[in-house]
Amino acid sequence: MGKVIFWIVVFFLVLLALRMVSVYKSRQEAKDDEAQAKKSKRADRDDAKATDSMVKCSQCGTYIAQSSAQRKATGWACADAACARRS
Repeated sequence: MGKVIFWIVVFFLVLLALRMVSVYKSRQEAKDDEAQAKKSKRADRDDAKATDSMVKCSQCGTYIAQSSAQRKATGWACADAACARRS
């Protein structure tokens, strides 16, 4: 009877060890996926920033991104209504 109990305990210990290894691997994969997602988001943001050039506002002289600037007859201008009062 002692041998049967021994083998039952060994069996459950092996199952426990396999479960612990499985949980460890799944957590590592989740961390790797999260790190990869952050890295790709950061790269996308850096690419967007690198392609957007800066232009100088002809009214107040501040530098703004070309995507947020307005093209006027006198040059680039801020989208801000109080731009002329800042100068």
